[in-house]
Amino acid sequence: DVAKLKETLTAIETDDSGIERVFAAVIASVEEFQNYRRPDPRTREPRRNVMLIVLSDEAGDDVAQADEAVKLCRRNEVPVFVIGVPAPFGRQETYVKYVDPDPQFDQTPQRAIVHQGPETLYPERIRLRFSGSRDFDDVPIDSGFGPYALTRLCYESGGIYFTVHPDRNLQRAVKWGETSESAAYFKYFFDPEVMKRYRPDYVSTEEYQRRIKSSRLRTALVRAAQMSWVASMENPHLRFVKRSDAELAQELTEAQKIAAKVEPPIQMIYQTLQLGESDRQREYSPRWQAGFDLAMGRTLATKVRTEAYNVMLAQAKQGMAFKDGKNNTWVLRPSDDASDAGSLLKNLSDKAREYLNRVIDEHPGTPWSMLAAAELKDPLGWKWAETFTDLDPPAQGGGNNNNNPAPPPRDDQLQMLQRRPTRPIPRL
Repeated sequence: DVAKLKETLTAIETDDSGIERVFAAVIASVEEFQNYRRPDPRTREPRRNVMLIVLSDEAGDDVAQADEAVKLCRRNEVPVFVIGVPAPFGRQETYVKYVDPDPQFDQTPQRAIVHQGPETLYPERIRLRFSGSRDFDDVPIDSGFGPYALTRLCYESGGIYFTVHPDRNLQRAVKWGETSESAAYFKYFFDPEVMKRYRPDYVSTEEYQRRIKSSRLRTALVRAAQMSWVASMENPHLRFVKRSDAELAQELTEAQKIAAKVEPPIQMIYQTLQLGESDRQREYSPRWQAGFDLAMGRTLATKVRTEAYNVMLAQAKQGMAFKDGKNNTWVLRPSDDASDAGSLLKNLSDKAREYLNRVIDEHPGTPWSMLAAAELKDPLGWKWAETFTDLDPPAQGGGNNNNNPAPPPRDDQLQMLQRRPTRPIPRL
């Protein structure tokens, strides 16, 4: 009865708390209707078939009850079908385009944080920022799967998790302005057919932990992914004017402090991942292969860029002669060749490319491949170039030179009066 179904759904009251106890709701529903699954004394068959259909736009705030929900559904043979959102790749939170539902308030779209991931029980993506554009750090991308606990509930109960998104586009990037109201923003989506072979392990928490502990590779990746965000060098100093030997040396020393601050946490991630390298050839799961190779490749690339920067500055402090006597400025430029920083870093740069290219070659059309390609866009090494800087440039004119007067300032106070009031974004 479609009309009755619509009436029932419309009658559901809005909960402004923002807390979603989806697993508690599943448990309560199965307990209420499990009598229908008891055998009929005459036929010895269950009296009715029962299924649950869940509509949810988040991962649920009571994930701790997922194991209980799975056991109850399996014991009573009640499949669960969820119509829900895709999880962001390797992240717990993403944001939706929120517009205040009351037209009396400002209708400007805002970014509201929501809990829709991750797609795995534990994060498997290291939190290492890109050295160039931070686009992939701050912009969520589709994981190809739903939130882990809800998807596992469907999988283990014999149901299906249907990922639904109004802006899904497999052909190009999606802009924030194209995102539908109340929908989560994903810049990139991936073909479900391609992602099938990368399905996470939908097993109990105990079994998931056992599988991780049985593999040094998986243990290393999960531990590395749980570390705090590590920033790469942000806006490193690349131009050094030689006014005197002492001033140049001081400027180079100050620049080295940027690398010195970043190197220890990068080294910690690298050492953690190294513990899993010996199990790389034994790993059979495409998902874990792609995750580990991407993590190791990105960590090595960031390590080489950072340490090579430090080495090049140290070389300059030892003294370098300009080829052209009129030049007075050293410029450090990115280079695809890291050999100027020494054979050790050159070998590590080759190893980084090997890992990243393997991800691209073996896992095309996946989030891992996209991130590996983004990492390779930034050169791993550095080279010195020389140029001239005018130390006594002509003064800039400051007069008005009879130009037209500047327009009067806008009446900001009037603009504020015309604006609708704003209010805090509620918990969604």
